[in-house]
Amino acid sequence: MRSRIRWALPWVLLSTCLLGGDLAAPTTAKFIRVIVQASGGGKVGCADKEIAGELTGLGVATDPEAKVCWAGSDKDVIRFVGLRRLVICGNPDWLSQGASVAVTAEGGRPAIYLNLKNLGATGVTLPDSIVKISKVVK
Repeated sequence: MRSRIRWALPWVLLSTCLLGGDLAAPTTAKFIRVIVQASGGGKVGCADKEIAGELTGLGVATDPEAKVCWAGSDKDVIRFVGLRRLVICGNPDWLSQGASVAVTAEGGRPAIYLNLKNLGATGVTLPDSIVKISKVVK
């Protein structure tokens, strides 16, 4: 019985990763870095300690006054949107609450969602290369 559990556990963990949802913190941080650099900034607002640590390791400074912010919760989304910041999050559902970019996993692969209306309200411009690889949500 015990050997079956050891054999099955990796498959269970792998299958949950492939279904969709959050990306691992290192992968998320890499996407945030690309978006921050592409938007002309070098800093990101981030209260999530794990993501902030990954960003620091990638050479991205964290600053609560940055024009681009990572939202780890729907409350963060509302707070940053009120400050007219470009909000990046990990949940596409939060785009309807004002986030501009959602970075998540679908079928085991990263996916980027954009809400162009929310993005336009921030005053931050993303290059066409990011828009082209993203799924636009209305």
